[in-house]
Formats: sequence, C-alpha cells, structure tokens
Amino acid sequence: MRASTVSNEGIGRRLLNVREAAQYLGLEVDTVYKKARLREVPCVKVGRALRFDVQALERFIEQHTIETID
Repeated sequence: MRASTVSNEGIGRRLLNVREAAQYLGLEVDTVYKKARLREVPCVKVGRALRFDVQALERFIEQHTIETID
C-alpha cells in the first residue's frame, strides 16, 4: 500500500527563500543576507537555510514606512 503524499498547493506558501524575499522587498540578495545577519529584517532559520515569513515582512514594511508630510 502506498502512502499518499500531501500537496501544499491549496495551503499557500508562507515562507519565502532569500531570492523571493529580496524580490518582495525590492532589494539585492546580498543586502537581504546582510540585513538578516544584522537582525534588521525578520527571518527564520530552517536547517542552514534562511526563510522569510511573508506576514513578518509585511509588518516590517509597515513599521519602517515613512509617512509623507501633507
């Protein structure tokens, strides 16, 4: 009997890799690595890989948004 595999297509991805996070933030990959190392941007370590929570990145953007002066 074969074990059924579970697909996460319906779940939606919550964690981004470094390239995806860089694209999401509009930064270079090296800059994202540097900011993660300096703990300037929130990340999760999965084994040796860095992953970036989409919701945490959204909060990061909101917290660092500079409002315009009207």
